[in-house]
Amino acid sequence: MIEEIIHHELVGNLPVSPLDIMRLFLEFAEEASVMQLDKEEIINSFRRIVRMGVSGIAEQERSVSFETAAKESLRARRHRRPSTLADLRSYTNRMLRCVRFCSLPLRSITVDHCHELLHNHFGYSPHVFRKAKAVLHGVFSYGIRRGWCQTNPVKALESPPVFEERIVPLSGAQIRAIMRTCLDEDLRSMLPATQLLLFCGVRPGEVRRLRWRDIDRREKVVYIEGRASKTGGPRAVPLRGGAKELLDYRCPPNEYIAPRNWTRLWRRLRLRAGIKRWQRDVMRHTFASLHLKRFHNLLQLQEEMGHRDCNLLRTRYLNVRHVSTSTARRFFT
Repeated sequence: MIEEIIHHELVGNLPVSPLDIMRLFLEFAEEASVMQLDKEEIINSFRRIVRMGVSGIAEQERSVSFETAAKESLRARRHRRPSTLADLRSYTNRMLRCVRFCSLPLRSITVDHCHELLHNHFGYSPHVFRKAKAVLHGVFSYGIRRGWCQTNPVKALESPPVFEERIVPLSGAQIRAIMRTCLDEDLRSMLPATQLLLFCGVRPGEVRRLRWRDIDRREKVVYIEGRASKTGGPRAVPLRGGAKELLDYRCPPNEYIAPRNWTRLWRRLRLRAGIKRWQRDVMRHTFASLHLKRFHNLLQLQEEMGHRDCNLLRTRYLNVRHVSTSTARRFFT
């Protein structure tokens, strides 16, 4: 009966033998359990499965070029902060300069393609490589959600190790020099923001987005809402030490705490304080090291600094070797 069905259905010449077709049909019959049906039911079942298979293959093979996927991914992130969006756009545009890569269908891009792109165009710095990898990973993740690809080849790539410079916290003398400098007439507007940076461990980018309404005088905390937070997660940081002075300010609630000409004044403050070697984020690192020395609570520190976990604190932020208990106590008093 099966041979009769095959001869009845085959039209034209096919690049397979009748024996091959017979084997495929027997596999179908076994998987679909249709041998108990009559001839017409078997044929109709086979037709439905073939049509469904053709439709499924077409859907699986649907894709767009990497260029289209990257641009659509950027468009989907247009709600992000301007600084974040500018960073994403910069890395994406550099990828799109690689004409051969950006013309490939997203579904056909392999691990080797991604490895070649990142190493040839972003391999001059471990930090740049890791950021480019994150951006590329985001394009493929977006493509998976849109059905343009099924896997993310970037997951299989290893990042080069980044050897971070060990941060040395500011000394007591340096902290006093910074706070004295903020009392200069032309730098007085920097005092509230500097107090948040140093005594609350708030990130510079977050400080520039905070308004006076974020200072809660009754609870004695500064609220860093999702709109101001780097990670998007809100948190409340107690006002301790020099930051307690923020409770005495009487400023319009909607006014920004940091001055508009922040960049110029911040550079002037650092130079005038006389600290020759200024490490990046040293104020935040100083806060973290003194906090751990004073309160011995890593989870509390993680929450106040807005980290997702404690790993970064353990590996980079903390350096209590040259921090005394008495200095830590005075700092938060």
